[in-house]
Amino acid sequence: MLEWAIVVARLLQFGSALVLFGSPLFCLYAFKGGSADRSTRPWLWLQTTLLITIAGAFVGAVLWVLAETAIIFSDPGAFDMDAVFTMLTGTGFGRASFVRIGLIVLALIALAVIRPGRLACIAQALIGAAVVVSFAWTGHGAAGEGAGGLVHLGGDLLHLLSAGVWIGALVSLTIVILGSLGTRTKDDALLAYNALESFSRIGAAVVAVLVLSGIVNSWFLIGPDKLSGLFTTPYGQLLLLKLLLFAVMLVLAAANRYRFSPRLANALTTDDRSSSLLALRRSLFAETALGLLVLLAVSWMGTLEPIASSQ
Repeated sequence: MLEWAIVVARLLQFGSALVLFGSPLFCLYAFKGGSADRSTRPWLWLQTTLLITIAGAFVGAVLWVLAETAIIFSDPGAFDMDAVFTMLTGTGFGRASFVRIGLIVLALIALAVIRPGRLACIAQALIGAAVVVSFAWTGHGAAGEGAGGLVHLGGDLLHLLSAGVWIGALVSLTIVILGSLGTRTKDDALLAYNALESFSRIGAAVVAVLVLSGIVNSWFLIGPDKLSGLFTTPYGQLLLLKLLLFAVMLVLAAANRYRFSPRLANALTTDDRSSSLLALRRSLFAETALGLLVLLAVSWMGTLEPIASSQ
């Protein structure tokens, strides 16, 4: 039961942290000109998104610490605030979690005191990046030593940050599309199209970093001499499922870029934009749902022994 609590906590924290980083970053490159700067709507959308993700990240962080403490201090009588304090101050996981919780609180303070706009996006993106990076020090990448350990840690960092760019953009694009469908105005449809085009310009680079850093991580977590473990171990089977889900996400992303986005561009010159926006909404919903399943697989994998460590 506690293992599943950790999986849920990891999922809630991973997903929230990636959006906390990727959504304000998306606003910086997607809304840097045109109608977005003349309207406060994108920033208001972002505020609501950040408030939800900050709450999710905080709850996930606290739940993760409590679940890990309950596992280490298996004696029910020992599970008290002293045990939690010992976890937070006496273990690498606890110290990283303590820093992460502090950053999440800082994000909430920044949301409250910084006026919505580009400065707020910069501040939240930097805080979100720090939260995302902190996961590398509670994962397998931090366990290595020497040059190999640094390469593995670097691969982890790049994988986490690039995932944040993609997941944050997916959530933001979905919100923009929903807003356009709600107002049904040409300006908001144009805003959605420009946002799609902005992400498409960096999408290929994001995918490339995800793939390359994933290969680096797999080299250390699987090992070239234990590839058969992909089919015979729970870790390997989850990894294969993750790769399959990722491949379908790539197909949907390509459809957005080469089919649905041009279709919306053509519809901007007419009064019938709803069908194009609805098609984009369905595709983005599906891609976001697959992204959530990928994060669930990653959260589960984090509780299992990597193939390279198995006998």
